[in-house]
Amino acid sequence: MIQRIQSLWLLLAAAATALLFKLPVYGGVLAGGEAKDLLVGQNYLLFIVAAVLVLFPAIAIALFKNRSNQKKLIWLSLLLNLVFIGLIWMEVGDFTQANPNFTSSVYKVGAILPIVSIVLLVLAYAGIRKDEKLIASADRLR
Repeated sequence: MIQRIQSLWLLLAAAATALLFKLPVYGGVLAGGEAKDLLVGQNYLLFIVAAVLVLFPAIAIALFKNRSNQKKLIWLSLLLNLVFIGLIWMEVGDFTQANPNFTSSVYKVGAILPIVSIVLLVLAYAGIRKDEKLIASADRLR
């Protein structure tokens, strides 16, 4: 299954998204010196969308014999990643309003992971298209 490059890209995309469950998305320091971080697990909607974003590339790896379904899952995952970025942005707004005493706040590594996942999914899609072109050219030679 992991013999094609797009399977590796899909595995890395799933792993990058799985890291969201451990790494903070946003954080800051309150006036009293206490650090407070926003994690994906603190919001049910973010948690569910992140879990689906881990499952889609994993399912796409299992569908290695059906390239058209793989491409559909990748497109769906790309769109869901964009929705997820919007949800993170909205949740950060709510998080900062709930904690107005931040002396400093910053986006953390977890905020970059959906973008990394998007890049990896695009690379996987390109690998699938390359395989389709190779198969089409081999069919013409017969």
